[in-house]
Amino acid sequence: MSRMQAFRRAPWSLIALLAAVLGVAALISHPPAAAQEAQTAQPADISGVWLPDARASGRWPDPRPFTKAMLDLRAQWEKANAPIDFTRDDDYTSCMPYRLPYMLTTITQYPFEIVPTAQRIYVFTEVFGQVRRIDIGAPPVVDDALPSRTGRSYGRWEGSQLVVETTHILPDNEGSRYPGSPSLRVVERLSIEPAGGNGRQLINEITIHDPAVYEEPVAIRMVFKEAPGIEVGEYICPQDLWDQHLDGSTSRIPWR
Repeated sequence: MSRMQAFRRAPWSLIALLAAVLGVAALISHPPAAAQEAQTAQPADISGVWLPDARASGRWPDPRPFTKAMLDLRAQWEKANAPIDFTRDDDYTSCMPYRLPYMLTTITQYPFEIVPTAQRIYVFTEVFGQVRRIDIGAPPVVDDALPSRTGRSYGRWEGSQLVVETTHILPDNEGSRYPGSPSLRVVERLSIEPAGGNGRQLINEITIHDPAVYEEPVAIRMVFKEAPGIEVGEYICPQDLWDQHLDGSTSRIPWR
């Protein structure tokens, strides 16, 4: 019996199984380009000191896509507390540290330093001296974990890109410039791209999920330029408050 005759007489189930095996073998020996790239891509080196690139970075949408319920709450808050001058009557102006996600999107020229380890990535900021801890490969924290201004972050490497998800962020009230609810969740995708000359730039694709505040997720693309030779300094915001105390200042709001 010829090979062709044997092939014609073989059950179709056997032929299908043989084709599937051969197909899998072909994929193993010659994986698609995308799969090859994912297998060979290594985590990016995001270590170093970085400064915001204000011109290249995105901004919050204006107007922001607040839900109808949040718009009503903000109107009630403003009516009860007006007049409000956010250039002075603001918790950050009064030396309260940043919250996420505003901490990620501010373009003030204060550096921050990223120090990665195998199990955790540390982010040290100059402004307010805040520290973020991003656990790598750790499962989400339990629901009863206490919220904080920087939240609880865990990350994973997808090829050369670091994906970070942060929850348990301390909510901010409806009168804030950047209100947040207990359901706030921030997803970051960090990658490295070449900049002019021999420099690098850090790209952070930020997506803000908070259905109690926004009708749709808010996406902001931030760009940071490498700052070799710059050190993260010591920023003591309450120093001015103490100086006002020593001077006998009667100011109710700092900087007035």
